[in-house]
Amino acid sequence: MKPYITFRDTDKNGELQYYILQRNFPHYVGCISSHPVNNTIIQSEVPGYHLWVVFAGTLAGNFIPSYQSEKKNIETIFTNMAVWFHTERILTEPKKFKKWQFNPQSIG
Repeated sequence: MKPYITFRDTDKNGELQYYILQRNFPHYVGCISSHPVNNTIIQSEVPGYHLWVVFAGTLAGNFIPSYQSEKKNIETIFTNMAVWFHTERILTEPKKFKKWQFNPQSIG
């Protein structure tokens, strides 16, 4: 079974967003963003793209388990979400995400 699923839904402002959901507990939710977001618990950059997976809570709302090592666990999960999104979504439909791809000529 795949560790994550993607879905679209409206945010609190009524705007359509793209999300990633962790299938296992604690069911973290990440929102795909085209820019870094300030004042968030964690965000991970999608490799090679101007896209970030930004912490958007859990299925149960804005809560985090209080395990001692949970901060490190969240960092690992969101890094894995970003890599998974790149592999499972972007690489299967690269044209759909081309406008967010880094321009190799602009680096350097």
